[in-house]
Amino acid sequence: MSYVALYRAWRPQRWEDVVDQKPVIRILKNALTTGKVSHAYLFAGPRGTGKTTVARLLAKAVNCSERSGAEPCNACRSCVSIQDGSTVDVIEIDAASNRGIDEMRSLREAVRYVPALGRYKVYIIDEVHMLTQEAFNALLKTLEEPPEHVIFIMATTAPHRIPVTITSRCQRLDFRRLTVADIEAQMEKILRATTVAGQAVTWEPAALRLIARAAQGSMRDALSILDLCLTYGGTALAENDVREILGETSAETMQRLFRAIVQRDIHTILEVTRESSDKGKDMGELCQEIGMYARDMLLLRQGARPSELGRPQEEAEGMLSLARTFSTPLLIGVLEAISKAAQTIKVQDDPRLVLEVALLGLFMGDEALPSSVFSGNIHGGTQTAREIPVAADTGKPTAVEPRQQAQAGTEASEASPMPLAPEDGRGKAEPALFEGPAPPAEEKRLSDEELAEIAKAAWPRLMEALFRSKKVKVHAYLLQASPSRVEGGKTLVLTYPKGYMTHMEQIMVKENKRLVEVGLYRLTGHRFEIAVEMSDISHRGGSGGNGEDGSISGDDELHPLVRAAITILDGKVVSRT
Repeated sequence: MSYVALYRAWRPQRWEDVVDQKPVIRILKNALTTGKVSHAYLFAGPRGTGKTTVARLLAKAVNCSERSGAEPCNACRSCVSIQDGSTVDVIEIDAASNRGIDEMRSLREAVRYVPALGRYKVYIIDEVHMLTQEAFNALLKTLEEPPEHVIFIMATTAPHRIPVTITSRCQRLDFRRLTVADIEAQMEKILRATTVAGQAVTWEPAALRLIARAAQGSMRDALSILDLCLTYGGTALAENDVREILGETSAETMQRLFRAIVQRDIHTILEVTRESSDKGKDMGELCQEIGMYARDMLLLRQGARPSELGRPQEEAEGMLSLARTFSTPLLIGVLEAISKAAQTIKVQDDPRLVLEVALLGLFMGDEALPSSVFSGNIHGGTQTAREIPVAADTGKPTAVEPRQQAQAGTEASEASPMPLAPEDGRGKAEPALFEGPAPPAEEKRLSDEELAEIAKAAWPRLMEALFRSKKVKVHAYLLQASPSRVEGGKTLVLTYPKGYMTHMEQIMVKENKRLVEVGLYRLTGHRFEIAVEMSDISHRGGSGGNGEDGSISGDDELHPLVRAAITILDGKVVSRT
């Protein structure tokens, strides 16, 4: 074949051509100039960052007969044979397909023979972590004390899978992911020197930015995508062509989806997922794109500049405008929902349904986020202390006085208490408990006795709502409790019988206590603070036998697990043997 792929044609042949691995290159160049080249190296890092390329450069440099400093001449017989792959002194081994003990034994025998042309025989073992434990054991002694004419260079993307006995005998050099800017710069350099059918290539900066982001720090991946795009577009490299080749969702579609999320537009959310599915879009990839989009908007809300996102400028500026309509908790909620969906998609037969449930679950069902996390500033609502205002000119958060933040947080908390989750299909609780504002409290000041009666009247409805809302644990913790009195006009004291100290402690946990207080507020219009106390009576059912409510007396004789099961299941002891 006459055509050579870009990543092969542009493989660095000099140290200065290696992109963005300065610490590694500096160490190796100093070792060459001072004569301190180690007998074994371990190159660790992500794919496509130059591990094998640098290994070949090092092999070329140690065997070059006309080397100037650390740079190989690339003209002597040894350099040319290493460059075209015809040398017998540089042996590349793919550990993924030669991973057994027999291959390592053969290597151990072969290292005894001296090199044919240069001073050293260099063994480059790629993906070394794929070797079996027996193969590592066979390599161990040779790696520790090889002949003077042998150098081992091992490359891996998973250094944690290599035995410590191996890594301790090597000099480890870590390769880092390339930045979007570095990949863009290298692609521009290549495109300036590339012609298609004798014509120069033109490109849109946004197209290169998309390729660089899709490569995820791998230069080899970036050049492979670039090669594909040039085959598709000829002498012109356009942003739309790159999106079509990569299968990326358009910026307009992503903005449409996120506007629907913040506006709770169920129809549009389902429409976007349907359109993506009809186009053959993989739902797992769509999850990844939605997650990255939410992450970038979260960065913008925290003060990042649009230019730092690695996205085309026009798209990043559109994201900045959209980020102002989102609250920080909502963006975090999107990230959590999408992360769970991406895991579930792998084991489900209908990935589109999984994604739709995850998105709709942001404001529906048991995992619903509180209404307060959805942006209120679209319609002029109150801004909470957790929402950071973004300056229009710089994208930086504007300064807010701590006192103003505290005041805003208090107002938002009073205006939008956390709602209980809505019901499942088993039944409907009263919508007033879950939707809309709480009923207004009485204008006149009520006595503690009157407030206690109100709380007691609402208690059965609260318990029923908790049960139907699948708040099973909170419901179980309250089964043996009863509202007894109100103190100071706001403290509702719940009384527990003896033996329920664990239930008392659990109901006072912040999340559980808050749920009860909000439920009472929604039912009564009065803000109660929950407190607990223990009664002198062992059980509400009295002494001797089973009470009417299913509680039992003399439960100290039962195993604690039995008592817990009775409480959670609202059961009773029928007989004892």
